[in-house]
Amino acid sequence: MHITTERLILRRMQDSDLQNFLEYEQHPDHSRYFYRSPYSEEQAKAFIAENRDLEPGAEGTYLHLVVELASSGKMIGTVCVNVTSQAHWQGDVGWFFHPDYLGQGFATEASRALLEFVFTRLELHRITAFCDADNERSRQMMERLGMRREAHYQDAAFFDGVWHNQFAYAMLEQEWKACR
Repeated sequence: MHITTERLILRRMQDSDLQNFLEYEQHPDHSRYFYRSPYSEEQAKAFIAENRDLEPGAEGTYLHLVVELASSGKMIGTVCVNVTSQAHWQGDVGWFFHPDYLGQGFATEASRALLEFVFTRLELHRITAFCDADNERSRQMMERLGMRREAHYQDAAFFDGVWHNQFAYAMLEQEWKACR
């Protein structure tokens, strides 16, 4: 798998991505909205190995693709898709980026390419995405992508001793076609 955009390459994870992955995975600003602790080196190795070998479109597992700067080969994040139901052509998408590369349009560019992949290659009919209600950057990006908010979940996740609210956004294939 190799998806290119104007400035980015989306590709499978490789063992050589470990240091770049850990660089942003363990960054305090990156993990602020995680509902888990940052990965240790051993957990990161296992995560990369799992994603390196996943079949695109496999139901029930998130496939993370590396987002790499075409100009330098630097891994700056991942985008992901989980086919939640093949029978109903449904899935979830997400994105995770190094804080140093936010605000430059990379996440939006990579996520648009991911949506193209999801709706054309995986042939999904509907996708959803979730974010912590306090994660304004993620919420704004979903809206830039043409997604619409469908739900505001109260006390949906508990971590660091605090309950957190979540927003759920969605997009249908025909809405995606209208946006492109």
